[in-house]
Amino acid sequence: MTARTLNDIDSEEMGSLIEQYGEPRRLHFTAQFLKFECDLVRESRAKNRLHDVTCFIRTSDDKYVVIQKPQYAHTGIYRAPSGGALAGESIEEAAIREMREETGFTVRLQRMVLDLDLAILCRNETIPWRSLVFLAEPLSGEMKPIDTHEIYDVTVMSREELLGDMNRLMTESGWGGFAYRAFLTREFFKALDELDI
Repeated sequence: MTARTLNDIDSEEMGSLIEQYGEPRRLHFTAQFLKFECDLVRESRAKNRLHDVTCFIRTSDDKYVVIQKPQYAHTGIYRAPSGGALAGESIEEAAIREMREETGFTVRLQRMVLDLDLAILCRNETIPWRSLVFLAEPLSGEMKPIDTHEIYDVTVMSREELLGDMNRLMTESGWGGFAYRAFLTREFFKALDELDI
């Protein structure tokens, strides 16, 4: 049994997610990826995964849990944790599992905020990607990555840090994936303000 792409998510599950977590804002972004980034996306596509579920985990002191991966350790760049659904796994199950693996926290999804389509430009090829972005809260656990192969560090940052220095570092990195993550972060907080949550 292979993993599924989010582009293949059935309308029944999406309808259930919207009913439970609200109608997300739908947006599109195009990014030119570097060769190594394209290679990673192609590896993911070979496993039938062209999606991620991203969670902005808001703590009780109004900060957000962010992760750093080994590929960009020591760059100062952190971003919201994300991961993909496995075969037979619901989006909700995937989000909860991935957040635990990456941050150490068991979370509760609160609101589906964004449904983003990304066009990844890789030389002569355009690869479609999709991100569902949720607001979540930690219920239990200790802030410490469980999957230490995938995650180098985990910490918390304020909204101001994420929209300020982090967004600037991601935008200036030259990585297409970070340009997308910077856009995703800006749009998340813009939508959060409009939802007033």
